Amino acid sequence: MLKNIRTIVPILASQFIDVDDDIELETDYNKFVIDKKGLLGGFYKYIDKLHDSWIINTNISADTYSITLNDFTTHVFADALVESKGLRLNSDKLVFPIRLDFQTTDISYNTVDDDGNISQMELTLIDEYLAEQVIKITDGIIEIGLVAWKNGAPGKRILILINAKSISVRDDRDEAWTKIFTSKYDQYYKYFISQLEKGIFLSDVTKCKKLIDEFDKN
Repeated sequence: MLKNIRTIVPILASQFIDVDDDIELETDYNKFVIDKKGLLGGFYKYIDKLHDSWIINTNISADTYSITLNDFTTHVFADALVESKGLRLNSDKLVFPIRLDFQTTDISYNTVDDDGNISQMELTLIDEYLAEQVIKITDGIIEIGLVAWKNGAPGKRILILINAKSISVRDDRDEAWTKIFTSKYDQYYKYFISQLEKGIFLSDVTKCKKLIDEFDKN
């Protein structure tokens, strides 16, 4: 019997098929994640924060799956600062790495058809991180689903299903920021991070420019 995305990872179903909004499902999921945050370790604070990030590198071994991202929201803020201050920095150089390391017991790459049925596929290169869902945590195993975008003609979404003993995060954004901008603009970055940690949406250049203006006026 085929596995279906509606039952396996319902929070991610809308990435692949048309589904009605389910507020109760989303509420229950948010409560579940909060209840399990102690078991998720440092990964918890990155949930629902890494959308649209470019994938710099992936590495798969017998017991580890690593994915390194260029954090999209930090990149957007950096772009806004470059434009606001008239800095001579190429957008391609604005790279703010975050690496997710899964100590895996199982991993699969999958396609999802128009009916939501999940089929395993060969491992392939992926280009963009779109979303994630923590499925369940039992017996020390974290089951999680990730959605990634693969460029192509046409491009397509891929569902990555992972069973992991643990998830760790290496966040190198601070060092990257200082290397790119020098300490002259550290206060802008710190203000950006403080607002991001309050849950303010900043994945938009216009909002980031307003944030920069706000900082300059204070």
